[in-house]
Amino acid sequence: MLILNKKDLEELLPMEEVLDVLAMGFREVKEGRCVVPVRFHLTVEEYQGQFLFMPAFLPGLKQSGTKIVSVFPKNTSKGKPTIYATYLLSDPTTGELLAIIEGATLTGIRTGGASGLATRYLARKNAKVLGIIGTGFQSFFQVRAIQAVRPIEEVRAYDFDQKRLEDFCQRMSPFIKVYPATNPSEAVRRSDILVTSTTSKTPVFSGKDLKPGAHINAIGAFRPDMREADDETILRAMIVVDTYEGCLSEAGDLLIPMSEGKLKKEAIHGDLGDLVTGRKKGRRSDEEITFFKSVGFAMEDVVTAHRAYEKAIREGKGQRIEIY
Repeated sequence: MLILNKKDLEELLPMEEVLDVLAMGFREVKEGRCVVPVRFHLTVEEYQGQFLFMPAFLPGLKQSGTKIVSVFPKNTSKGKPTIYATYLLSDPTTGELLAIIEGATLTGIRTGGASGLATRYLARKNAKVLGIIGTGFQSFFQVRAIQAVRPIEEVRAYDFDQKRLEDFCQRMSPFIKVYPATNPSEAVRRSDILVTSTTSKTPVFSGKDLKPGAHINAIGAFRPDMREADDETILRAMIVVDTYEGCLSEAGDLLIPMSEGKLKKEAIHGDLGDLVTGRKKGRRSDEEITFFKSVGFAMEDVVTAHRAYEKAIREGKGQRIEIY
């Protein structure tokens, strides 16, 4: 059995390859060759946290595995990451455990990859300014993925936590021009592409600030009582989801306006699999505002984990152990 850590994954998973395996995975989903239950939540109310269990089986690709994730927003006050995760990659023909993989980095890479894939179909071709609201762990991977599909020249970033914002700007500055914003509006008004990556329960920006032709990747809110986008944004935008099943179960950005009678399910243009397979078109004009809502999908983990495992075996990376 193989153990792959953060450094291994960063070396094994260039973003261009991640986009390719995710596109392959979404095609499998659209063709009905994917078994992915809606993830199971275990709430730990005493510490305001959650555990999430995300299994997946792709029979056509002979891939299977389960991710175990913890999301504890108050960890930031303790100097710890909000998210911890571990991925268990298995052989679906025998049940054998093939690898234990550091799951937070895997999650960051595949979540960035999903946004990059959506951006490929939904953002304007000449989008050059990327806005980031919420500069925590996920933000770095979002920038990497979007840079892989669009000619990004600068990043406008905002976070209510000044220290976190400063750390992000310092980390990114060797790779791209980064400008800290003093408020969300300052970042949004300049952005061709906007990423929201927060755990907020209330909208984090005003839809009135969006430029014509802006594209939004809303990746942070992952529960029915959480939202990052306001009604103005949702009602102005062409909406694409990672999966209908996941978003119609968990995405407060959509479920809250639906419960208030402001949005109908039929208003959702399609899912990412529709775009990848060409069943539906992405952006229809340079003026259109597009909105990608992602709550995470276990297929993304298994195809990304499997690519890392295959390359690690081939290149002799990772740590081998015996537990049976």
